[in-house]
Amino acid sequence: MPTTIPRRRFLARAAGSAAGLLILPSARMVRGYPANERLNLAVVGMAGYGAYHGFAEAIHTYDQVRYAYSCDVDLRKVRRVYELWEQRARQWSNSDDQAQRRAAEEYYGPLAENKPPLFQDYRRMLDEAGDQIDAVVVATPDHTHAIIAAAALRAGKPVLAEKPLTISAHEARELSRLAKRTKLPTQMNNGGAASPGFRRGVEILREGLIGPVQQVHVFFSRGGRNFQQPPPGGQPVPPELDWNLWLAQVAWREYDPGWINRIAWRETSIGELGNFGPHSANMAFMALNVKDLWDGSAASRTIRIQAECSEANQLSYPRWEKIRWDVPERDGLPPVTFTWHHGYPPEYAPGSREMLAGLLQQHGASEQEASELLPYAGCIIVGAKGLLATNSHNTTVRLLPVEKFASVEQNRPLRTPTSPGHYREWVQACRDGSTPISNFEYAAPFAEFLNVGSLATRFPGETIEFDPVTGRITNHAEAASHLQYPYRDGWTI
Repeated sequence: MPTTIPRRRFLARAAGSAAGLLILPSARMVRGYPANERLNLAVVGMAGYGAYHGFAEAIHTYDQVRYAYSCDVDLRKVRRVYELWEQRARQWSNSDDQAQRRAAEEYYGPLAENKPPLFQDYRRMLDEAGDQIDAVVVATPDHTHAIIAAAALRAGKPVLAEKPLTISAHEARELSRLAKRTKLPTQMNNGGAASPGFRRGVEILREGLIGPVQQVHVFFSRGGRNFQQPPPGGQPVPPELDWNLWLAQVAWREYDPGWINRIAWRETSIGELGNFGPHSANMAFMALNVKDLWDGSAASRTIRIQAECSEANQLSYPRWEKIRWDVPERDGLPPVTFTWHHGYPPEYAPGSREMLAGLLQQHGASEQEASELLPYAGCIIVGAKGLLATNSHNTTVRLLPVEKFASVEQNRPLRTPTSPGHYREWVQACRDGSTPISNFEYAAPFAEFLNVGSLATRFPGETIEFDPVTGRITNHAEAASHLQYPYRDGWTI
């Protein structure tokens, strides 16, 4: 099966307009771009959240950045991006807004008229066009984030990849090794980390303003899919979709649209923990220096994980789950428990909402205030002297009791540099070698932490002991067998 689409045939199927290939300059050394030279991006998964919102519809907001190559296995997603460019070129060229007219002339008109070269297979793109690609954006379905990011790093390209960074602990460990070895600019796309509130929250926790932290509660109310049977398969593959390439490294199965559900299946996701854990647990994981356990500096390094859930589902994810990580001391910081509470709205898991509301009220919140501080997703961090509540993406901070912390700045960082924006931060790093806040050397241990938690729901009620230095589960052979999974021939991390 061909892995690139001839331009004439693709345009007839997807866009219906004539276009020529872009003539691109040769690649240059990353981290040494003059300000007047363009950074050539390759975007894999064109309509994925980070690719679409970060670049397809915002490419004009970056200085000297070119959407140079594209890659997607589904022409329906490609068409969505092409239609956006055509609409912008048509509407903005006649806009009364001077900035929009300029963007239409310099970016969206050329993109609409001369579409970037399109590949279906990222491996072929890197092989054939690698010398004309400066950096890679990965916004594909969850199961392919790691393999594409790894291939780009091995090709010497900086990477911005969607969350969850990986769907197995093994993949997270390999990305961590690659990030350390290559020292290329990397970023996991959890944009709340760029907000002033997030950065101030990290400062507050590290300053010890709420005292030694004892508990972290991360909550989300959407509920697991808990499918009992796999999709039956045997349906015709849509002509716009390359099903073989969509599956990539995971085991072959006949096409069924039911498989394209990015948070439903254990084979292709880590469920809603992978969806919102990278957002809602990020402030606590970063501020409490949990990553230090991966560096081997702690005297005791074993993380103990135990899950409660509606049932043990080896195919899909349970309707509700509570996952608890017992985290040992880190360089003077006391042990702390992280608990993930997840279930169908309006609950998180049985008893969780009542327990969390009680914690808030113990720290001075009224019943109404407690309700407001318990939205569909967020995090509560409990210290010996107070409590910090934050929202789904950790962009706001609320300290309790209110009177005790009335004089504490809670909206903007006092020492941490502010961010120009999550995507712009990575683009800037590609130019000057700076380090984005969610770089893979940080994000990969965080991903491993979440992956081992997700794995625990296969064995509710059983304690799993994980050594973050070696990446091994030391007490449970069956659980250890799920730290990685077999890849199909032709695919590798």
